[in-house]
Amino acid sequence: MPAKDGYGWARFESGDKIGPGECYTVLRKLGWGGYSSTWLARDNKTTRYVAVKALTGHYSSLFRQMPHWEPYSFHLLTGDTPTDCSPHCIKLLDEFVMSGTGSAGQHYCLVTPLYGGDLLEMQSKYKQDHGRFPPLLAKRALLHVLRGIAYAHSCGVIHTDIKLNNVFFDTPMTTSEIDLWLDDNPPQRHPPEMSTDGVMRTYVSQTLPMIPLDDAFRGTFVLGDFGAAIGASMQTNHLISVPLHRAPEVYLGAKWGEKVDIWSFGTIVFELVVGERLFQYQYNKVLDLDETENILFKMICLTGGNNFRAEQLNVSPLAANPRLVDYSFEIMIGRRNFLSEEEVALLAKFLRRCLQLDPLNRPSAKELLEDPWFDGVD
Repeated sequence: MPAKDGYGWARFESGDKIGPGECYTVLRKLGWGGYSSTWLARDNKTTRYVAVKALTGHYSSLFRQMPHWEPYSFHLLTGDTPTDCSPHCIKLLDEFVMSGTGSAGQHYCLVTPLYGGDLLEMQSKYKQDHGRFPPLLAKRALLHVLRGIAYAHSCGVIHTDIKLNNVFFDTPMTTSEIDLWLDDNPPQRHPPEMSTDGVMRTYVSQTLPMIPLDDAFRGTFVLGDFGAAIGASMQTNHLISVPLHRAPEVYLGAKWGEKVDIWSFGTIVFELVVGERLFQYQYNKVLDLDETENILFKMICLTGGNNFRAEQLNVSPLAANPRLVDYSFEIMIGRRNFLSEEEVALLAKFLRRCLQLDPLNRPSAKELLEDPWFDGVD
């Protein structure tokens, strides 16, 4: 699929040498998304393993003109020296532009440390193996994410796309252990398929093995993928975030700021600790509410029936006003019967702080770091 049609994923081959002076050797495809693919590579100067995120040819040609700019965000987060960075925000090690294969166009490539995977993968694996994601591990991971958000906000960066698969964790695997894993797990390809450039066999995504639970409790979690980030100084009302994590002011079409990250963070707190999604983006047949009206209705019910401010509603065409239902966080958490009453109360109170309908009433990330829910967690 060519760049001119809105695509243009990188088509690296295992063993390709890329970057300035061919300083990186591509070894494995780790994953891909709508605007990029990520590859395991070796830094030929240091022999360490890194991740290379290659933006699609189409996105590479557009991103400089867009209101969010990932490389710019990286530079804001890096500060004067790399040592100024937070350990809970992804680091940019290198960047370069290279020509792609065939119709793929040019690729803007971002080089970052190699991580062990993302939090959504970890949640799925640990739920499968242990029946539930450990609540104490959830607190540790979420505390690290919140530190990353606080640091990003202090640098003038709004992430706008906080979700579990944008949180990474480090790997305890040594270089020699990764060497052995690569030897035992050669690159795999999909069956041949026809493309604009002829018959292709693309690589299968192969992530590093999931880290053991004990290592996760000692690990560091990192806020990553700043591909949708925006500068805090930019006043905007464009649509951001996936529907399930989208703040109410964004749905209403109002101008928004860094507090959208606090709302999204609250939704992933519930998702990781409780093990289910807080909201569903779907039509409500009973009340005849469309997807957006229904999710706003549920937001009001969950947050205690507080009204939106007039300034928020004035910019929205939504007029449905169904009868509210009292459905508290305590009920949603307590029905799972895995936390004590005290823990349920602390978590519910924390969620209410994050999920205030009015962004002016939401605490900052820095203020949330002092919440009692995180007591005893590092």
